[in-house]
Amino acid sequence: MLSIGTTGDVIPMILIGQELQRRGHVVRIAAFEPLGKAICGAGLEFYCLPGDAYKYIGTLIQPGGSPVTFVYRLTQSLKALIKPLTRSLMEASQGADALVLTYFGSMGYSIAEKFGIPCFQLHYYPMDISSDVPQAIMPQLRLGRAYNRLTYSLTYLTVGGLEYHYLHRWRKLNGMRARRIRTHPDYTVGQWQIPVLYAISRQLVPRSLDWPHNINMIGFIQPKEPAAFEPSPSLSSFLNQEPKPIYIGFGSMTSGDMAAALEVTIESLKRLGMRAVMIKGWGGAAQDSKISERLRKSEQLFLVDFVPHSWLFQRVSAVVHHGGAGTTAAGLYAGLPTLVIPFGADQPFWGEQVYRHNVGPKPIPRDKLDVDRLTQALYQLVHNPIYRENAQYIAKHLRIEDGASEASDVIERECAAFSRTMTKVQVKRPRRRKRNNA
Repeated sequence: MLSIGTTGDVIPMILIGQELQRRGHVVRIAAFEPLGKAICGAGLEFYCLPGDAYKYIGTLIQPGGSPVTFVYRLTQSLKALIKPLTRSLMEASQGADALVLTYFGSMGYSIAEKFGIPCFQLHYYPMDISSDVPQAIMPQLRLGRAYNRLTYSLTYLTVGGLEYHYLHRWRKLNGMRARRIRTHPDYTVGQWQIPVLYAISRQLVPRSLDWPHNINMIGFIQPKEPAAFEPSPSLSSFLNQEPKPIYIGFGSMTSGDMAAALEVTIESLKRLGMRAVMIKGWGGAAQDSKISERLRKSEQLFLVDFVPHSWLFQRVSAVVHHGGAGTTAAGLYAGLPTLVIPFGADQPFWGEQVYRHNVGPKPIPRDKLDVDRLTQALYQLVHNPIYRENAQYIAKHLRIEDGASEASDVIERECAAFSRTMTKVQVKRPRRRKRNNA
């Protein structure tokens, strides 16, 4: 399994990996260094990818950006990362029987083609042309079905151009022809059609009628049981007070003035007389060096290094976060009203889904965040009973899903089909000699 993503991107891979391991398979996950502890702790092999994850994510996802600036930052990041990353991905994939990929596109497909093995594309937001919703990194405008389809074409033209630029020479050196730039996803490796795994619940994003048969909606991938966790006495005391606190966290987001975001949060909590638990994440919103003594002693905010979402979300009344796919799924899985403060990438898309399904207030973009807006949104989040009722209704359906098991079923079934296909291609009947009747 290959991922250049954050915690929310890798945790579903870990859960799929554990399910595959229970079925007798050996699983290796290639990811950035901060995820190594979680991968090894799950009993899976870990391959450390090169590069500074904090710098990469901070550069790529910044408040107030646009699709144009996102692509520019992606280009700049790839310039420095592409050569060592390609070498590492090839090394990580040595000896594999199959690959599961996130966000690599043609790079991962090229590795699978080089090794002659099947690969699977894992998506956390819509990447296949749909008339129903816009592509996730594009503006979430309600301009109709034609606009929605256009956003995908523009995305694939841009990303395809980048992939062609950075992979053309590598493919040529490895005896492969260049992949064509298209306005739609090219899910082919030789004669093999790549199966797509969407870790998205149909409760939030129904399967588009535009999608072909190789696309599998497996549902959100969440732990079946809350993670085992032993809180400190001070955290237990804070959580046991009534009314319940809310959760605030920005995961692996490290960009923008995170210290200012923390100040806004404290002031809003004070105005409302509310309390919150905040996980420090990757060191962005609550870096120790940026926390003043006043904030450390605040009765409104409890800062903690790490608590599993599956454990913590059973003990809070609502969640406020950046809108990562994994955190959004975890909050709704727990039946909690949700407020999204998106920074960029696919986060505005998930904020829009939360708002559209009436499980939380309208998202507040990170660059628009101020005390007045946050105070008003937090008040609505906690006091509007409709948000909780809808969240709990959705949660009942989400708990029926088993994304890790569904994904494993597809992987095993399609690997077997790939093996049969390759056997038919390789086994050729000998030609009959013509008899000479002269």
